[in-house]
Amino acid sequence: MRTRLFSVALLMSFLTTLSAQDIYLPVSSSSEAAKSQYFKALQAGEQVNIPGFFDGMKAAVKTDPNFFMAYVNLAFAETAFGQYEKAAAFIKPALAIDPARFNECEKIHRKALEAWAKDPKADPAKYMEALTAAYPNTAEAHDLAGKSAKWLSKDSKASVKHFLRLLELRPNYGGGYNSLGYSYLELGEMDKAKTAFEKYLEVSPNEANAYDSMADYFMTNKEYAKSVEYYDKAAAMGMSSAIKRADQARAAMKGNVAVVDGLYQAFAKGDVPAVLAVMDAGIVWNEAESYPYADKNPYIGPDAVLNGVFTRIGAEWEYFNLTDIQLHDMSGNQVLATLRYKAKHKTTGKTIDSQTAHLWTLKDGKITAFQQFTDTKQAAEAVK
Repeated sequence: MRTRLFSVALLMSFLTTLSAQDIYLPVSSSSEAAKSQYFKALQAGEQVNIPGFFDGMKAAVKTDPNFFMAYVNLAFAETAFGQYEKAAAFIKPALAIDPARFNECEKIHRKALEAWAKDPKADPAKYMEALTAAYPNTAEAHDLAGKSAKWLSKDSKASVKHFLRLLELRPNYGGGYNSLGYSYLELGEMDKAKTAFEKYLEVSPNEANAYDSMADYFMTNKEYAKSVEYYDKAAAMGMSSAIKRADQARAAMKGNVAVVDGLYQAFAKGDVPAVLAVMDAGIVWNEAESYPYADKNPYIGPDAVLNGVFTRIGAEWEYFNLTDIQLHDMSGNQVLATLRYKAKHKTTGKTIDSQTAHLWTLKDGKITAFQQFTDTKQAAEAVK
């Protein structure tokens, strides 16, 4: 599960620029009306309003047909979406503009457009490096360079470098933490990704996209219950696209519950091979402290569980039934089972009827850990 899960949220952030006028890259336009439309379009991109972004940029070039940076934004956005023919429709008029009065930012972007005119998939990395070198203290330069590195150059390490510099310049910029989080996700640096998304929520608590991004983190980390929680929050705040992803997370949650349910059904039938089959090769199994079979905790691997727990139960108890099983999907890719043990010991003839809970941890459809909670006093007295 890589880019497609969270591509929409990150691609929205590709269109994000910074909200303070004094940290934008310079633009050349003689029309104040066109510049107003341009900056409103950038604000729409910040708010994940993609139609608003495109409509605003198109309005800017309609008002001022020589507004070079408006064409640049349209071309970059379409290229990021993989819409190369649409991008070409903006590149051509941009390159037709006389560059005699271009500032350094526009000159650099013109070179990038020239490269795309020859090859729509040309890597713009060197132009973005030139941009940040020319504007080392302009936050938007690092914002654009980071998103270009991530989406166009496919270089997440470079994107992290630019986003970290961006956030040095704009420490309270939520979109920067969002972009940084997705770059860390792509690199598999999950702790750093979570920290970035948490910071995004901290600085932008009223943005639905902040909750959607955190949900993407939990979905990628297979913490399905938490992802549902955050997708639902984003949906409640108006992000309709989060509804479908919440449903996907709920379906994944049911997958974990189904694995554990199948294990209990196999156990009830005495199908031990089926029980062992759903265990990860490195499963860590712990019986409740002071329980008769806790003496060899932890049991590592299915064979250890079979020989240290299941075989001993079969040899020592006349029957050992699990009843009243209720399964509860938990955060952290876990399933909690509440149930009762009803059993009779072969030697003593004593019975138990004890309230019990099992906490199962899963990954990729396999059980990686088990923790038992039960009435250990009943079990201890039954075996005396």
